[in-house]
Amino acid sequence: MKKSLFALALCAACNPSPQAPSASKTSVIVIGQLIDRTGSIATPSWGESIRLAVSDANQALKQSGKTVRFEIAEANSGNSPDMARAGALQLVKQQNAKAIITDSSQDDIAVNGLAYDGDPSHELGVPVVCMACTTPDINNPEAQDADPAKQAALRNAKGWNFRTTMSSAYQAPVLVRMLLASSRGDRFKLSIYASDDPYGRGFSDALKADMLKARPNALIEQVFHDAKANPAQYDWARDVAKVTDKHNESTGKDDGTSDAVVEITFPKFAIGFTKAFLASGSKARLVHTHNFRVARVLETLKGAVEGQEGTSQAVLGEGASAQVFAEDLKALTGQPPAFRDSGAYDAATTLMLAAILAGHQNHLADPSQVTGAQIRDAMRAINDQRGEPVNAGEEGFARALQLISAGKPISYQGASGPCHYDAHGDVVAQLVRFQVQGGRFADAERFDCVRDASCPPVRTLGKR
Repeated sequence: MKKSLFALALCAACNPSPQAPSASKTSVIVIGQLIDRTGSIATPSWGESIRLAVSDANQALKQSGKTVRFEIAEANSGNSPDMARAGALQLVKQQNAKAIITDSSQDDIAVNGLAYDGDPSHELGVPVVCMACTTPDINNPEAQDADPAKQAALRNAKGWNFRTTMSSAYQAPVLVRMLLASSRGDRFKLSIYASDDPYGRGFSDALKADMLKARPNALIEQVFHDAKANPAQYDWARDVAKVTDKHNESTGKDDGTSDAVVEITFPKFAIGFTKAFLASGSKARLVHTHNFRVARVLETLKGAVEGQEGTSQAVLGEGASAQVFAEDLKALTGQPPAFRDSGAYDAATTLMLAAILAGHQNHLADPSQVTGAQIRDAMRAINDQRGEPVNAGEEGFARALQLISAGKPISYQGASGPCHYDAHGDVVAQLVRFQVQGGRFADAERFDCVRDASCPPVRTLGKR
């Protein structure tokens, strides 16, 4: 349904009173939005998707006669761990946010790490939902790090951390199958080019491990670039030469040119690297990963990337929930959903559903008095496999309110996928192989990781 601009005029810096409201006063629950507005992954549609989720929830609450509403408090992560930490503290300590939505792997690790750094003043005490972080180290009970505090944060020992995007541990074996399907002969050399940060290193290491599992004699080279580099001044041609010449940067030996190069980095870096790679004339197969799938890549490189390919989580899940979200977002922005928009929407919606459920379970007269811990403890209960499926959108949220009020379980079917948080705080969705076709990203193949963790192909989508 079409959303009015008035309905989306949400508070960006609210600090509601902790006092109980009068019977006629609507109480407010603040959700913190800590996403990149100025850095290497800044994507305006993520914020639009979060605001759409809040509008859906507030309209449903109003129609249901509930005296509670949600508001968004914003801070800029800058895709910088230091900025993310400062922003998280501001949102919780100054603006009374009861939960936080954040973006990249490094930002998520930084924010979640505040619960483990030994400084009581840093304790946020609120759930954190990351809508764009993929490193396999996050929420991994076996994660290893020399810093005990960081290791505890990666293992999610206190259970504060969740994410609506899949670990790249699922994407890596799909990439391997895709790369080896076209290989000829026994020799195969893979060069991996990645950002030197938790996302790049985590994905790169997972890809290396899966490639060696599938092809033990494969030659693998890993090259990393500074994640704080200035993309306008960085020597991309130098790095392209490293991954396309006969020298292996990882082993120090000359073992021949690469059969394939996989880039794992942020959009503004991927643009510079891809431009230099194409200019090099290398015959190696260039394959991209999910962060390449953004509008700025096509706007900058235009026809030069026609036919380029890669893998990513699906832009949308399947079924009514995805359709409702896609139609509502297009009505609001005039554009179809972009990559990660559905995950941003689901991050906000799952937090709001959990907040409403927590208030009901704890018999709170004033829903705004719900605590971060109560929301955290309700996060998995909104995905009860015994519950009635409820969809995205205003009507879906309204149905969820009815069921919660009646004490019945619900199972939120997200716009990005099922949104069933597992014991570690992760979700599983579908992956796709995408191509640039006619100046836009098109899905060529879909892989179903929901029903089968090996992510088998489910159908060929072809050109649209």
